[in-house]
Amino acid sequence: MSILIDTGVFYAFYNRRDKHHLDSLCLLTHILEGVFGKPYTSDLVVSETYTLLRYRVGFGAANAFLDALGRSGIEVVFLDKELYSETLRILRKYRDRKLSFTDAAILAIAGAFEIKYLASYDEQAFSGLLTVVGRNYGASLPEKEVDRIKKLAGRM
Repeated sequence: MSILIDTGVFYAFYNRRDKHHLDSLCLLTHILEGVFGKPYTSDLVVSETYTLLRYRVGFGAANAFLDALGRSGIEVVFLDKELYSETLRILRKYRDRKLSFTDAAILAIAGAFEIKYLASYDEQAFSGLLTVVGRNYGASLPEKEVDRIKKLAGRM
């Protein structure tokens, strides 16, 4: 089993005011603990996340994200010619979904790596294509587990 991680999950983790912060805290903890198998993200997600954090939260958060990602064991998949071509094909095929380029690349990577799970808050874009885990993830956990995760993060 493997999971891909989308921009919003990383962003909400670093933005304590984001409505999905607790979900991201719990989800990324479980991802890093191996609950979902091998974690992946894409270079495009890294670019989006860094840029959002840099301009909405601050330079420190953006750099903390890059540093933590480098130590995390999350594999960053880079778009090569084949993945780029598949991304373009997906954009044309699913034009009614109004996918972003990064969303289409996520689908291309999921297909190439046979990944079925996506950590994201964008259920609409990926509905029926991947199993999306994210929204209300924290609320789905027992209170003791959420407390354990908050304690790990130093947020009790």
